[in-house]
Amino acid sequence: MQFKDQPRQEECAAARYLARDAEGLVIGGYRGWLGFAAERDIAMLDAIWSAFNRKLDANCARLAMSGLEKLIRQLGVCATCPLRFHCQGARHLCRDECLMLALISGLQNGEDETAYLSAGALTSNARAFEVLAAASEFAMAMKVGGKRLLPIQAESIRRIAQRGPKPQTTTLH
Repeated sequence: MQFKDQPRQEECAAARYLARDAEGLVIGGYRGWLGFAAERDIAMLDAIWSAFNRKLDANCARLAMSGLEKLIRQLGVCATCPLRFHCQGARHLCRDECLMLALISGLQNGEDETAYLSAGALTSNARAFEVLAAASEFAMAMKVGGKRLLPIQAESIRRIAQRGPKPQTTTLH
């Protein structure tokens, strides 16, 4: 089940962020994998693979796809219910998508606290290290492929994590 996004007069600040290749690939991949898990539509995986191949070299694309699959599987095992995501193409971010960006950014940029806080908010502190391990292959494949996310401060993640999930997004778990 996906919700239609309402047209807006002003562009959401997230739209500019998502226009960057690195952030767009992370969120497009996250949404695509969760959409596939919810609907079992193989076209969603094909779209991720195609985007990775356009933006990364063949080896990095393969590693990124494999790493993202591992991460999504791990989140499916231990994420706080439910995982949330907007439909593909939405120009704004939900809480869990922000946490996903911060998780990958933290791993790529050596911001251990940001990565740990993000993993803990998506799962629990007890399961955060499992998520960090699963996310590392994806984060490094993107970084080696020249798709490094902008740094995200740990304080921002503390505020996002405290807000709690918003019910209007699509969920999976």
